[in-house]
Amino acid sequence: MQPYIHQFANFLRIHMDSISVGLVATLLIIYGGYINNYFKKITRSIPFLGRFALFVLLCSAGYAFLSSQLVKVIKMFLRGQGDLPLIGIVAASFIVLAFCARSGKDI
Repeated sequence: MQPYIHQFANFLRIHMDSISVGLVATLLIIYGGYINNYFKKITRSIPFLGRFALFVLLCSAGYAFLSSQLVKVIKMFLRGQGDLPLIGIVAASFIVLAFCARSGKDI
């Protein structure tokens, strides 16, 4: 059984970039609306053009920066894991995100 676990963990390591991007993208899809609503709430007192400019900045630079940094952190964390913990963490992460999406009525 151990060779199969090692082989599957190596498969996950080869695709670590895609896994990390998938996790971050799913997080932003689920919680992006909450971030946008919070941003809208804290910028309510700013005139419309200022709010619009800040929202464009949030969407273009803020989400891009957040995505790139989270992908790096997740990749570094996952690369430091052993075979069995890696498989468990990746599987559990996507299952937890599925439940978060389900509870948020995104599914």
